[in-house]
Amino acid sequence: MKISRELALKILKYLLENRDFNFPFVIMCRGYGTEDGEFVEIVPEDDYEKILTDKNYDDFEIWENLQNLDKNTLNLMLIGFIDKIEKENIVKEISALAFEYRNAWKEDLWETEDIKKFGHNEFIGGKAEAYEECLNIIKNRLLVKNLIDEQ
Repeated sequence: MKISRELALKILKYLLENRDFNFPFVIMCRGYGTEDGEFVEIVPEDDYEKILTDKNYDDFEIWENLQNLDKNTLNLMLIGFIDKIEKENIVKEISALAFEYRNAWKEDLWETEDIKKFGHNEFIGGKAEAYEECLNIIKNRLLVKNLIDEQ
């Protein structure tokens, strides 16, 4: 899977700082240390500093390396798959709630003198805003979404 230079550097730095972490993938860079333009595996301990300083290396991919999976890695992979499935359901559910509350909120009640109607309407508007903000966070901040969008 193709990944951005920024994501490749984040992963490499994480792997350097967490040497016990079993990452079931390898970062590959086209043309690193070769003249033929082939993809070469990047070893964080050996290559991170050079990749960080030389911006000419900007064609990265992640390839799977599933030979040595441990229990923690399998659990993380399982969580990733479940998150993908659940994320689709969560986005639909929160979208529906945001839409429902936004439609229930009435702009013309801003000027009502009935405090109960005004208060209830403000409550509904607050819930609509909260669901809309949650939806934006889910859509914009999930790593999985960012990875999928970069394909």
